[in-house]
Amino acid sequence: MSKKILFIAPSSYPVNSPEAIVNIKLLELLSNNGYEIDLISKKIKWSNYPSTQSLEDLNVKINRNIVVEVDNKFTLKTLLQHLYIYLLFGTVFKGAHWAYEVIFKNTSFFKDKKYDYVITKDTPSFLIGYYLKKKYGLKWIATWNDPYPPLKYPVPYGSGLNAKMPFYNKNIIKIMDFADKHIFPNERLRNYMLNYLDPDKNKTIIIPHLAYEPSNENKENKGKLRLIHSGNVRAPRDPKIVVRAFAKFIRENNADDVVLDFIGIFENDLRELVGNVDPTNQISLLPPVEYKKSLELLKEYDVALIIEAPCEEGIFLPTKVGDYMSNNTPIFSISPSVGVLNDLYKNGDVQYFADITNEDEICMEFKKVYSDYKNGQLKNSSFNYTYGKEYILNLYNTL
Repeated sequence: MSKKILFIAPSSYPVNSPEAIVNIKLLELLSNNGYEIDLISKKIKWSNYPSTQSLEDLNVKINRNIVVEVDNKFTLKTLLQHLYIYLLFGTVFKGAHWAYEVIFKNTSFFKDKKYDYVITKDTPSFLIGYYLKKKYGLKWIATWNDPYPPLKYPVPYGSGLNAKMPFYNKNIIKIMDFADKHIFPNERLRNYMLNYLDPDKNKTIIIPHLAYEPSNENKENKGKLRLIHSGNVRAPRDPKIVVRAFAKFIRENNADDVVLDFIGIFENDLRELVGNVDPTNQISLLPPVEYKKSLELLKEYDVALIIEAPCEEGIFLPTKVGDYMSNNTPIFSISPSVGVLNDLYKNGDVQYFADITNEDEICMEFKKVYSDYKNGQLKNSSFNYTYGKEYILNLYNTL
């Protein structure tokens, strides 16, 4: 199917965050299946992962693209840009001046171009989607991979559903509602946001994060159980409870043939704990690597961990779920007992599970993983077809 779309995703290219990983994989899928795509992204001045690959290296075939840069410092220019955004949209927030740069400094990029639709991803792209729909009548499809606005993130990420919006943010919900279609990666997130958004449910669609179909390669047994957590474990996630549970499991079972590697950026308190925990030589903190390299590294491990913050309900679909499925790596999720990851566990798509608030339960699940490994009965990874290319492409073809 041939469609012309304007893809506005501040985090997409360069690939230096989980959001960018989700978006670049989608761009690869669409651009190699008949979609003619113009891409607007943002130059991010900090990153979770290093990124040096070009769009060509990433197998993404873009018609035109611009990477829009803004000054993040407080200056008279950025102050005036934020003020203009407030006058134009009736709302303003930190970083909204990127929308100003896109709309008023790059008008020629999209002004006379015909698109089947505009698709927006992370903030503040929804301001641009709203503007283009209102001014040019373009169909606008908004994507919410995480709750928005951030103030309404569930505790402890934010202040929850009942958080009161400051006066300068009150128009955000009205702007979000203006979209023609809303994409969510899972039903729990959609239901959470529909507590304050007001679109007809028929204007919403569930499209999971794309995962590459796994190869049939068998993992080599290197004589020890290798566990990995790849990605962000900074607040409000707390990996320390996992480290303590793992160390307790090691001591109680004399398990000297198992290692746990964390790959990413870490808080000092985690470094201190890992440096002092007994035993110290079976837990490692390793630096982040480029996304494609991280997928190669996964092949060296037997089980992959996901660590979430202790929410009342887990509404997030971590990018890592698809990455682990793609690499035939069984998943051990340490998450809220009610939520998306527990749903996947009950469905067989996550192989091991423990409540993030229960150190003893986490320890017992480490013991179960180890026992399965020693008995040659590690649970097999499962690939959910709804994360696959064909299923997701068909959904985009219907938009």
